[in-house]
Amino acid sequence: MLLNHFSYILLSVIQGLTEFLPISSSAHIIIFSKILNIIKNNNLQFFKVIIQLGSTLAIIIFFRKKIIKIIFNTINYKFFYQKKINILHIIISTLPVIFVGLIFYHIINTINNIQFIIYGLFFGGILLYFSEILQPKKYVINNINNISYINIFIIGCFQSLALLPGISRLGATLSISLLIGIKRVIATELCFIISIPVIFGANILEIYKNYSIITSNNIKIFFIGFLVSFIISLTIIKKFISIINNISLKWFTLYRLLIIILLLIFN
Repeated sequence: MLLNHFSYILLSVIQGLTEFLPISSSAHIIIFSKILNIIKNNNLQFFKVIIQLGSTLAIIIFFRKKIIKIIFNTINYKFFYQKKINILHIIISTLPVIFVGLIFYHIINTINNIQFIIYGLFFGGILLYFSEILQPKKYVINNINNISYINIFIIGCFQSLALLPGISRLGATLSISLLIGIKRVIATELCFIISIPVIFGANILEIYKNYSIITSNNIKIFFIGFLVSFIISLTIIKKFISIINNISLKWFTLYRLLIIILLLIFN
């Protein structure tokens, strides 16, 4: 039992460390759950949801001032017609994910095969590589308030790709944001903010559907997992965002290729 609890806590640490880099936290959770020989069951699926909520709460706290500003922008847009990023942008960005998620819900939930993860890691790596070399040399959009509804919809479409493990929500949305011509610092900030309703909404729905899984035997490890993921996420988010904004995305492509090679050798 102690070893099993340690394995679950280790997954919480991995979630916290990988959520803020374009390397796919979901892929790493699946890979390490297999390495740790954790049996795939309802407890594991529910645990993934709980630890992801821990990371999401950290994102909300870190970007709380930006989120409040978006809410006020929405009020100003309604009453004073000031065209700034507002809640409508966020809603539009979630529509493609909701559409794809509802149609392919049962298929997506069953994908945990290493082969699919390899495909996802490869495709996500290609996206990152080409976004780095093909992004405009001059930023077209260097202010978050200049992002159009069409731009945010396109970014939302790429966010739906991240429903497949290995691709990475951050990787997909950051790649297309750079190709559109959004300044990287702005793009990174935007990608995290639009991820909040998607992750939060999907995971709350999962909890609602499967809350009966919670028992007196597992509630403690669920709570510890949430807490560990939250604390690690909140501790490293600022540093990891700085890394994303200051190094070439080709390094993340290289990392993905190394993971793919290791999976092909040892799987």
